[in-house]
Amino acid sequence: MRRQAAVAGYFYPADKSELTEFFRANTLTTPKKDALMVIVPHAGYIYSGATAFKTLSSVNIPEHVILMGPNHTGAGPVISVYPEGEWETPFGDVSTDGEMVGALCSSGIFERDTQAHKREHSLEVIVPMLLFLRPDVKITCITVKNPHKNTLKSAAEVLFSSVRGKNVLVVVSSDMNHFENARITEQKDSIAIQALLKSNEDMLYNSVFANDISMCGIFPAYIGLHYCRLCGEHGAELVEHTHSGVSSGDFDRVVGYAGLIYSKGD
Repeated sequence: MRRQAAVAGYFYPADKSELTEFFRANTLTTPKKDALMVIVPHAGYIYSGATAFKTLSSVNIPEHVILMGPNHTGAGPVISVYPEGEWETPFGDVSTDGEMVGALCSSGIFERDTQAHKREHSLEVIVPMLLFLRPDVKITCITVKNPHKNTLKSAAEVLFSSVRGKNVLVVVSSDMNHFENARITEQKDSIAIQALLKSNEDMLYNSVFANDISMCGIFPAYIGLHYCRLCGEHGAELVEHTHSGVSSGDFDRVVGYAGLIYSKGD
């Protein structure tokens, strides 16, 4: 099964030479880290692509990457895993990890599904970055929508048991606060980022809902943070925090973006 690109030429360039130029311009040259997880934004590249790529280019990309993002369309099951197949990118197709799909979906919490992924941009915009950084990468693509907190914890436990003993990077795709002015967005994002840097999934969950922070990837981020907790000792760092007004010039109605790395064994 082949998932055709839905937002190429809209959220990001459809031309691979344009993409290559963009990626090279935004590659950080600091020593790469071994990471359990990264959190990256998923808006159009002119707004958040630099933050996402700076974050991903700061870590070693293993052969197996699990991509988790929000379900913006509402289609499909609560936790949707794209089945065995390929994802189209301007650089060529990327294969999904059939073994990982099978392991996750045997739990009954993760479900094989294509409907949630057909028009979903939150994962698609990240896939060309991964392929550029790791040409032999295999991906497992997961969308999450509004589950009970116990389901999130169970999903993290299934994820942990499924990847145990394997070199896997979890990539959580999420933008931060949406469509308020820059001052309010910076304040709200700061609250969420504090919880993210403490690797505290319950603090993040409670802070987001108590402060009306419209962080679209709160649910996959919860799974990812609980997964990191299960993995044991790790460090968290903020690579970059910005918002759409920096690019658009409109500071009255912005979306926040953050890139974070969760390093192994710190």
